[in-house]
Amino acid sequence: MNRYEIAALTLLLILSPLGHAKDHSNDYKMGTLTKVPLHVGGKVSEGFTDTTSCNSGLLGVHCTGGIVDDYSGWLVADMPDGTETVIETCAGGTSLAALLLPCDKPFILALTEEDNTFIFLDKVWGSRDSSKGLETTSKVLYRIEHKPGVTYVMIPDPAEPTKEGRYTPIKLPKIKPKETAPTAPDNVAAMCASGKLSTELQAKYCAQTNPPTPR
Repeated sequence: MNRYEIAALTLLLILSPLGHAKDHSNDYKMGTLTKVPLHVGGKVSEGFTDTTSCNSGLLGVHCTGGIVDDYSGWLVADMPDGTETVIETCAGGTSLAALLLPCDKPFILALTEEDNTFIFLDKVWGSRDSSKGLETTSKVLYRIEHKPGVTYVMIPDPAEPTKEGRYTPIKLPKIKPKETAPTAPDNVAAMCASGKLSTELQAKYCAQTNPPTPR
């Protein structure tokens, strides 16, 4: 087999999947895509990095960069109902973590599926962003694509409907609930049982502490 035959065979192998692409025309569902604002919570300082760089020129020394704070924290979503939801850890500064898990994300995408299931979405690296031209809240057609070990949410780009953005559902971290302090002891129950209160004060302060016994 000469090199031309090898090249032709390679090209055929590359193009063959395109010619047998699955028809997804009946796979789409209607949902609502929301851009939920984010803020950084639980910020912890990790020090700082001096990125200052100076160079001599015709007009003297010119410096760029400066002191950059390094920190870690949590990305927290400000939900439409006024509650907050912790999404994932993040980092700021010049570290590799700050590049992979940046804290400066302005919003996160949330999809309300056709059956009212609510999920947060993370865009797959290198995939197109189908939310760019959308409003803060938009109706969208989407489809679910299952691959071995992963599920994708595919959202057509409104600017180019034949192309889709690929997203993965975010698994929210399990946050250990804060331990509530035990209720501080008081003397209300003791006073209500002591008989030292007048009938008026007994009725005012002890109605819920010692409810009357049903006859």
